[in-house]
Amino acid sequence: MNEKDILEIINNITSSGRDIKARKLSVSGTDIYILFIMHITDRDSISKNIIKPILCYKGEDPLNADRIADSIIYSDDIFMDNKKEDILNSVLDGNTVILVAGDDNFLKVNTLKVEKRGVESPELETALRAPRDAFTENLDTNLSLIRYRIKDPSLCIKYFSIGTRTKTDIALIYLKDVANPEYVNKLKKRLSDIQVDGVLESGLVQKLITGDPALFPEMGTLERSDSACSHILDGRVCIVVNGSNLGLVAPMTFMEFLDSGDDHYNNSYFSIFVKFLRVLALAITLTLSSFYVAVVAYHPEVLPSQYILALASSRIAVPVNAFLEAMLMEIVGELLREGSVRLPKQIGPAISIVGTIVIGQAAVAAGLVSPLMVIIVALSSMTSFAVPDFTLMNAIRLLKFMLLIFTGVFGLFGFMMGINIIAVRIASTTSFGVPYTAPAAPFNLRDVMKFFFSNAMFEKERASYLKTKDKKRK
Repeated sequence: MNEKDILEIINNITSSGRDIKARKLSVSGTDIYILFIMHITDRDSISKNIIKPILCYKGEDPLNADRIADSIIYSDDIFMDNKKEDILNSVLDGNTVILVAGDDNFLKVNTLKVEKRGVESPELETALRAPRDAFTENLDTNLSLIRYRIKDPSLCIKYFSIGTRTKTDIALIYLKDVANPEYVNKLKKRLSDIQVDGVLESGLVQKLITGDPALFPEMGTLERSDSACSHILDGRVCIVVNGSNLGLVAPMTFMEFLDSGDDHYNNSYFSIFVKFLRVLALAITLTLSSFYVAVVAYHPEVLPSQYILALASSRIAVPVNAFLEAMLMEIVGELLREGSVRLPKQIGPAISIVGTIVIGQAAVAAGLVSPLMVIIVALSSMTSFAVPDFTLMNAIRLLKFMLLIFTGVFGLFGFMMGINIIAVRIASTTSFGVPYTAPAAPFNLRDVMKFFFSNAMFEKERASYLKTKDKKRK
């Protein structure tokens, strides 16, 4: 490119108000133009590793792109190109572009520098006995945490740039000699087919990959790097999005959402105990309010006679029936939960606890609800926090209201009908071809024991329903 072409390119790039800076250098009779964006590049590196070495050049031979790349600048990540239309995109990606008058080639030097927070403890995947390093919003940091733990040459990382305007970098991570190629290829195709203006968080990628709105999550969320590495070693595929501190993993089954990372580090018997507690907590969250309505409104005869009288006396001042009482209290509970999430971290828990106590006591004193209903709603809310992955509990919280409506209309028959509908829905769901109910259905004793025991004795083989290339865990 001659100097006239270079100046025209620079004028076209900078005339639209972009924060692109152009620096001209004249060395050994050659004009050199350096383009970069101030806010996303390491200006100190540009000065020390690019501008200073070029200005210190004392050779008699004229400079060109090859000589600058091979023997002058100090940067380690350099790429040569000759497509004029790529200059703007290269600068917007955080590169420093070096244009040399009289040379058709130009250099792209990686000087990207984005402000980022350090690696911190997880907030969603909290655990008592597990590593504390969690993903951040920086893709390179997240990949380094995975590379730090999995030092295997077969660890494969495929990069995608999604979003016509944001051009967000997305990494697809898996073990090449372990993961089922069917899942890998399916995820690659779905990522490649995404057509959207911008991707700012991994949740949007999850929606675009899964397609139709799904009640139950078909992909798991990851915040801890050790959890991501554990899933990759099992033969699953992990997706990390630049700008998001939550990764994605697929395929996932219903039972695996009840598994916590520290289960594998604790005593096997304690692991069995807490997993049964989580199953019980899930059942309580889903059914307790509906079961209360079914018994109180339709089938009080199942209770002991003395308790029927006590329950009737506690509800004598309640102005609404059991169904409306349960529905109103569950809605109030969800409002308090949502409000506590939006409040600042310092006062959120205190406000939610005080609000629950005050509202509950005031409602009982005013005769709006029975004391038993307050206990049921509080217990249902507390047990919803026992499941490690919040995305599964979001579905259970919605189904709780569906089951409550069925029970309020049809009684115990509606309660059983709602349970059956939920069971059928779970059984008919698949996660990228893997049955959502695996390993319970189709039943595999070894995989079920592996889930509950979380013991190395049962982890010598990978889960059969994943159909991995390498069945053994050596």
